[in-house]
Amino acid sequence: MCLMVDVGAGDSGGLHTHEQPRALEKYACVKDAVDDAAHARYVSLTNGGLKSFPAELAKLPHLQKLELRKNSLGTLGPDIGEMKGLVCLDLGETGLSALPAEIGRLSALQTLYLDLNQLSALPEGLAGLANLKYINLDRNKFVTLRGEIGRLRSLKWLRLNENQLTSLPPEIGELRSLERLYLRNNKLAALPETLQSLSRLTDLSLSNNGLSSIPSWIVKLSSLRNLDLDGNALTVLPREIGTMKNLRTLRLDGNKFSDAEKTRLRDALPACHVVF
Repeated sequence: MCLMVDVGAGDSGGLHTHEQPRALEKYACVKDAVDDAAHARYVSLTNGGLKSFPAELAKLPHLQKLELRKNSLGTLGPDIGEMKGLVCLDLGETGLSALPAEIGRLSALQTLYLDLNQLSALPEGLAGLANLKYINLDRNKFVTLRGEIGRLRSLKWLRLNENQLTSLPPEIGELRSLERLYLRNNKLAALPETLQSLSRLTDLSLSNNGLSSIPSWIVKLSSLRNLDLDGNALTVLPREIGTMKNLRTLRLDGNKFSDAEKTRLRDALPACHVVF
């Protein structure tokens, strides 16, 4: 389900989902929504047996939320770019292998689900999503990312679990608003040094990658509270790890730490729950 999102400036960095203060009436039929175009703000066609994107939806001038999950759309046409008022868009499990450049015209969009598709690249117009706060790209076919992803300056939550990423672009360090970054189950063997610029990052998941070492600059992520490094090939962590005073959970199971290193890490991080 596509939810409105907000991240409070005073919280610990987690993304809080909530419905709008006034519940939107849900339309579950394209015809009903089009017939009542003046009032249709929320259309949910999840698992509706669609074989193509319903272009009629572009005629809805006030549409804010659109859910098309679990439909066999295959492709999207340029019509998607006409839906300028969209705040939430769910295109998960729709058989997409590419996105049209026009999706970058959705300047009001805050939440975008693209998980469980066949995507291997993002469109060049992505930077047009100036208000995007949450994007879910889990379970696609990404091996690399365009550097343009760094232009999503409002992004707070980036999910890229279960892809085939072998590297991250240095531009990822330009996501200065980012608070949660999930990269589980990829093929990363190294991290770009620019990652240390993500001073607001509270959650970083790198579980089940190909990491054999963690750079010492990781300690510059001073807001980090949860760090998942399980399922890699690590034997030690940086000597400076004890300076990460905000760290509360550190997952290290499935690595190759000696008993001496385990003891050192527990002593260095007394306020942190360390899992081996």
